[in-house]
Amino acid sequence: MLEESNNIVFVYFIGTLGMALLALSVFFFFITYQKKMLRKQLELNETRARQQEAIISNTIQAQENERKRIARDLHDEVGAMLSVVKLNVGRIEKKSGEPDAKVLAAETKQYLDEVITQVRRISRALLPPSLEKLGLWFAVEELTNWINKSDQIKIDCRKNGEPARFDQAKELALFRIIQELLNNSIKHSGSNTIDVYFRFSRNLVIILVSDKGKGFDLNNKATGLGLKNLESRAQIAGAMFRMKSAPGKGTKALLVYNNE
Repeated sequence: MLEESNNIVFVYFIGTLGMALLALSVFFFFITYQKKMLRKQLELNETRARQQEAIISNTIQAQENERKRIARDLHDEVGAMLSVVKLNVGRIEKKSGEPDAKVLAAETKQYLDEVITQVRRISRALLPPSLEKLGLWFAVEELTNWINKSDQIKIDCRKNGEPARFDQAKELALFRIIQELLNNSIKHSGSNTIDVYFRFSRNLVIILVSDKGKGFDLNNKATGLGLKNLESRAQIAGAMFRMKSAPGKGTKALLVYNNE
């Protein structure tokens, strides 16, 4: 009787242990499965992020190629044609005996001068010659000088330290970021002034672009694509990019590039 009771206890113990081991196996299988699914999801997210970055990078490169083409066309073809038209108008002005024709020719020449200036400005904005010849600081300084000539807004462009040259592709990427920041500030901030500050220190370049305008919500989806574009350009340049803004508190953008 005692032996039979012991057998029952033993069977019960084995059964309980088996159920516990089974439950434990199911638990570990579930945990392992969850980890595997999570790992696959993370890998999928990383793949999607890389694909998105590649798409943005390719889009940016395509934009740069198109800008270069348009800049060359404006400078070489449109600019040359406008200059020829101006010369012909000058000949008409000299040969015409009619006072009204002379006045009209003079006004046309003045108008053509303004158009030629605008074409040159657009061409320089698309592909500034000073960027290739002199470097980032001088290209940004030239850009701000052109904007200041409009008398619509005042850009205070300052530097500390001696400007340094680095890889042209990275200089161009940083120039485009600054250009876009200035365009956004001019269009949307409502500020009368914009500050652009460069600090050159050994291999480090620090750039701060700020205004005291309306500001905006960085989490707003409407600004997400533009911000992503700036971040992608910063990534291409190998620079750190940070932006701070809030409604009614202006906007600050920080770029840090280590030229090592």
